Amino acid sequence: MNLPGSLLRRGHLDPGGGGGRLAVVRARTLAVGAWACSVLLVGLVAATPGSPFSPRLPPGAGPAGPLRWASEALGLVRLGPSALAAVGVAAVALAAGAFALVLRSSWRGELTARTVFVLAASAHVLVVLGLPLLFSRDVYSYAAYGRIAATYHANPYLATPADFPGDPSFAYVGPKWADTPAVYGPLWTQISAGVTRLVGDLPGQVAAFRILAGAASLATLAVVGHLARRLAPERRAFALAAFGLNPVVLFQSVGSGHNDLLVALAVAGALALALAGWRVGATAALALGALVKAPAAVPLALAVVAVGASAPRGRRLRALAPHVGVAVGLGLALAAPFLSRRDPTLGMLELATHEGWLAPSRLARRALDAISGGALGVVPRVLFPLVFLWAVVTIGRSLVRRGVGEVREEGAAWAWGLVALMLLGPVLLPWYVAWALPLAWLLPRAPRAVLLGTGLALALSQWTSEPARFAAAYGANVWFGHYVLTPAVAILLGWMLVDLGRRARSGTPLGDPPPAEGAREVPAPAAEG
Repeated sequence: MNLPGSLLRRGHLDPGGGGGRLAVVRARTLAVGAWACSVLLVGLVAATPGSPFSPRLPPGAGPAGPLRWASEALGLVRLGPSALAAVGVAAVALAAGAFALVLRSSWRGELTARTVFVLAASAHVLVVLGLPLLFSRDVYSYAAYGRIAATYHANPYLATPADFPGDPSFAYVGPKWADTPAVYGPLWTQISAGVTRLVGDLPGQVAAFRILAGAASLATLAVVGHLARRLAPERRAFALAAFGLNPVVLFQSVGSGHNDLLVALAVAGALALALAGWRVGATAALALGALVKAPAAVPLALAVVAVGASAPRGRRLRALAPHVGVAVGLGLALAAPFLSRRDPTLGMLELATHEGWLAPSRLARRALDAISGGALGVVPRVLFPLVFLWAVVTIGRSLVRRGVGEVREEGAAWAWGLVALMLLGPVLLPWYVAWALPLAWLLPRAPRAVLLGTGLALALSQWTSEPARFAAAYGANVWFGHYVLTPAVAILLGWMLVDLGRRARSGTPLGDPPPAEGAREVPAPAAEG
């Protein structure tokens, strides 16, 4: 039997010990088997008519195919709402636990990169082609804003879905967003308009957005494999597993058709372009990502800082000019059809007024309100952006001091910035983890654990999608999110900030350096990701 060479390099096996080989085979079999079973169980629950995992679905968009037939054969369709929700909770918990097992196994070198890629690609196909829409109504908002632009020839940054109540998508848009203008970047609005022009019916549009998300995710996976092979071959299987086998990516992002996967592709693609020496191309990729959704502006700013810092004094403006020109030019070209005096930010001010139910800022605001009788609840609204600004400035200074010209260190800096944005922003939703996951393998222990631990927590954050159909389970889901998951995320946030401050004071690199030539890398404990 051929075993991964990294096992021998890391000292996991005695080359002559059959017991060690057997232990590796058992660990690998357990990890892969548990993960495969968890994907199948989530799929069976999702394929059950009236599943707690699905939002409201238009006619013709319900579950179908082999998993639907299997759920009927197993009797899941005969379960009441409470029992089906309980099975859903078990499936979500198994998915999180099994993902932790495959992370550990891939980190220890027990899984090959090829095995991980095949598993990930198979799961993506299963989710896109075998399951209905999962967990989120955002695709209906994509369709609504696209139709506002393409069908009604209005500006989706000024008009809202509620202005067109007769549109087929309006009845399915989330109530919170029905009277809200678009909050996505102009590139995504152009893409949404293109999808609605090409696909006439709402079920077809939902399928198109999910196929686009799946394709972006698989493309990101391929780029991650390329990057890891070049920059950290000993971590290639782990890098692929952290993204491609992650339940947040598979179910909450691909299954929901979220555009955050295009942001992930932009980030990973930009680092690949930087590694190839095409820095202007990297800037363009990040600018396009930011024009899909604003988070890519964080690595874009850090990339521009690195370009300026690497240029000799007196030539920095000349070095920065093409990068600033590309970013500004793309932004103006894509935003031009939607620019107006009423909202020159194209939805960013509107987005800042929303606060997610899992956000650490919400937890802090409610705690301070309870202590002060409502007097101090505004403090987190000011404090959290200031802490985020401190984090980005600290990351930028460290990058300039240690990482200019080092692609591996720069990629780690981008990941730090995206983790800080994810944890410090006013909104925290499961699919937001996808922004930084393509770079998780570049991070040292603390931020890597924060990123992956937050992903595991958020994988547990959604059991039910529609409170009207699963009132008791939805109430329990909200309680669990408020009082268990959000405090856990807040603790992870504190750990990350403490580690960032320590690194800033000591001058420690932001990235996890590769093992020295001839040295043996000691894998991290499983709990550290």
